[in-house]
Amino acid sequence: MATALLSILLMTAFTVLFMIVLASFTRRILGVRIGIVRLLLAGILGLGAELGFESQFVWGMTEYTPALLPLQIGIVFFVAVAFLVIAELIVPTGTVPRPDLWLPSLKARYARTRRYTEISRIALRHGLIPFRLNTDPTVAGATERTKQARALRGALEDAGGAFVKLGQVLSTRTDLLPKEFLAELALLQQRVPPAEWTDVRRLLESELGESVETVFASFDEIPLAAASIGQVHRATLITGESVAVKVQRPGIVNLVERDLDITLRLAAQLERSTAWGQELGVQELAHNFAASLHDELDYGVESRNMTAMALAQAKHARAERVGIPQHYPEISTSKVLVMELVDGDTLSDVSALRDHSAAERAEQANRLLRSTLVQIIDDGVFHADLHPGNIILRGDGELVLLDFGSVGRLDSQLRAQIGDVLLAFYRGDAGAFTDALLAFVELPDEINEVSLRRQIGVFVATRLGPGASLDVTVFTEMVRMLTLNRIAVPSELALAFRAVATLEGTLRHLSPDFDILTEASGYAADRVAEGFKPRALFTSINDEVMSLLPLVRRFPARIDRLTGALVDGRFTVNIRPFADRRDRDLIRDLVNLIAVTFLAAAFGIMAVMLLVSTGGPQVSPTLTLFQIFGYMLVILSGVLTLRVLFDVFRIRQRN
Repeated sequence: MATALLSILLMTAFTVLFMIVLASFTRRILGVRIGIVRLLLAGILGLGAELGFESQFVWGMTEYTPALLPLQIGIVFFVAVAFLVIAELIVPTGTVPRPDLWLPSLKARYARTRRYTEISRIALRHGLIPFRLNTDPTVAGATERTKQARALRGALEDAGGAFVKLGQVLSTRTDLLPKEFLAELALLQQRVPPAEWTDVRRLLESELGESVETVFASFDEIPLAAASIGQVHRATLITGESVAVKVQRPGIVNLVERDLDITLRLAAQLERSTAWGQELGVQELAHNFAASLHDELDYGVESRNMTAMALAQAKHARAERVGIPQHYPEISTSKVLVMELVDGDTLSDVSALRDHSAAERAEQANRLLRSTLVQIIDDGVFHADLHPGNIILRGDGELVLLDFGSVGRLDSQLRAQIGDVLLAFYRGDAGAFTDALLAFVELPDEINEVSLRRQIGVFVATRLGPGASLDVTVFTEMVRMLTLNRIAVPSELALAFRAVATLEGTLRHLSPDFDILTEASGYAADRVAEGFKPRALFTSINDEVMSLLPLVRRFPARIDRLTGALVDGRFTVNIRPFADRRDRDLIRDLVNLIAVTFLAAAFGIMAVMLLVSTGGPQVSPTLTLFQIFGYMLVILSGVLTLRVLFDVFRIRQRN
């Protein structure tokens, strides 16, 4: 009994030691971390191969030859590494979750499948499966598109969660959808069924830590408006102020996460399988949508955005200022936001525009445009989702912004760069626009800059020349032009363009005759004229001098060191041909690959020479010592060859 127990303990210890050595060996050879499950499988296969070798060559021997031990160990490691290489190429590490994540993964997949089924039933009920967009330009085609759009809106409302928000985002994308769909999806901004009051009350009291009656003197159970993420209720504080209370829909976070997971998977599938998905970059659009929605789920982010925008707007004159509601951070949380109740109607409500003349609406549109440009160029804090449902028009003609979940932030350098791009864009100055844009983006090494400049010049002349009208397709075409030239559009620039593109539709809704190009060009001219005023020139010179002062202070010391080195004969020039880390990594990888390939070939040739040799001490009736060495070199050559193949396939997958 004691002997058997000792044998088991020794076998266990040997197995653990072998797995540790195998893990270290494979990580060194392949350069990747291997999971415990794969190591166990590799170890079992290696030991099985070695047992097969023993059964054929060792067990029949009358006396065991110690010279076979390195060969046996080599067989174990060769088979184990071969399995790991093949497994890594077929199923890369991370593709299959760890065993402890299998149950949560299965639950998530089950929930996702149920949601897929639910969405499919909703689509079938609304007649969206099968779906084919009617592109007939006739009246009958428009009627059919209106019917399809109404069905899509109903399906999105029934699906709820992130799909309602997705419909709201699509309602601003005139470059993607026909006008019938845009008009119908815009109704999602105000026609979302509210959550049950009992659920809302429970969430309120959980977040506030006390009853509703303790914080509010009155609270209207029927919401003023309901959106996909939350809803707004009218209330009165104990101190008497009338407020709007924005409450996140109970349980919406889990639903949104589930729907975003489905959206990202569908977007990835569409980009892989459809030409239009690749052209539009639907996967990137989906990721941007998901990031934006995550920010909107946290009302703490919105509270901080409101504070930043209120401070920025307080500095501006009325012609460039819009209203920001006061909010109450002391009784706000990540799921509840309490703010000033603003009297008026959103621009998406037809009644909001009835009491204002065309001239008043044109002035309001001009103020909204100038305010947005000032937010981007001067403040560095701008509202990025200015659709009609997010803007209230008060009775006195003042514009007040709502919903600060999507707000862009820019540092001073980015503000200056984006300002140069936008101002040159609105002036229609092809040369200045090209210079400003190319200074902002990173050009690939192989790009033909002369050809790109010519394309941008033609684009500006065509889309921003005399008689041109600005709409969201201008920004879409510009981004597409850059993408076709393999230029990555910076996210900051894309967000600023998205804000202006969304604003364009709102301005046309507010004042149909508003000429955004003319007004923006006027703003650009005012900016240039403002820059030549004495005070502005003094400020610019002062800023430049202040930025140069540190350099001026260091200049004498550097001149002294330079001249001292020249006098003492210590002046040298160091040149680093591979200063870029990427160049060094490339050279190192190539040298390693060539060295390992050479060694694999050399060991393979030496192995063949030893195997065909008849010399050397006789170890067994069928094996000589030279042949054993040959077999060991075969194993070593095979391991190195597997490493080369693994590196080659990994480089191909990376590219």
